[in-house]
Amino acid sequence: MNKKGYIHSIETFGTLDGPGLRTVVFFQGCPLKCQFCHNLDCTLSKIKGEEYTLKKLTEKVLKNKAYWGDKGGVTVSGGEPTFQPEFLLDFLKELKSVGVNTAIDSCLFTSKKILESVSSYVDYWMVSVKHMDKDKHKELTGVTNTMVLENIQYLDKQLVRGKSLRIRFVVIPGITDSIDHIRELGKFISRLKHLDHVELLPYGSHGAYKWEEIFGKYPLEDIREATSKDLKEVKIRLQENNNFDIYY
Repeated sequence: MNKKGYIHSIETFGTLDGPGLRTVVFFQGCPLKCQFCHNLDCTLSKIKGEEYTLKKLTEKVLKNKAYWGDKGGVTVSGGEPTFQPEFLLDFLKELKSVGVNTAIDSCLFTSKKILESVSSYVDYWMVSVKHMDKDKHKELTGVTNTMVLENIQYLDKQLVRGKSLRIRFVVIPGITDSIDHIRELGKFISRLKHLDHVELLPYGSHGAYKWEEIFGKYPLEDIREATSKDLKEVKIRLQENNNFDIYY
């Protein structure tokens, strides 16, 4: 219980990060450097976040237990939760020991060994697919997508009854919304057996000021924000020859 982790922030009444009403814990640090990231200060290793012992963090989130109801619980987000794998595993174990519903919001750029260690303590997965093309994925995030896509398929095979997976996808005009790309994304998603639904997220520049403060320039400054029309068009393309649920 004296192990320590680094936490960026805690949201007490999250309604968009998993089933029901949730407490969302944002872990500090991430191996990706997504050009459209609006939580940039949560990803940088030079920013340490607030230090928590396992005991302190567990006690803090459990104070909200009365508000979660039957479907709610705790979602671990970031940054990237698996960037602090040992602390993540111990935190999830503590939550499950008292019957808390758990969810993870992850990019899955991690090892299968880490996925194996935490998967039995996670009820619901939310996984972001940035881009299906490995070169464009690297341009957008700093890494290729090979490990990410393999881990999604691996995780899908490991999930058991009662556990499911949500795919999150950011619609960025001119970058992720081409017809060919959406078709490739649809083919990949259609093969997942434990898919709950696909969540389309509109690209927005609301995190640009953080990039400008830290690096002096926002890399996507010339990209317009996604509209509801953009999301609708992507949804229509994804629905071609596919029968999974799509929300935005």
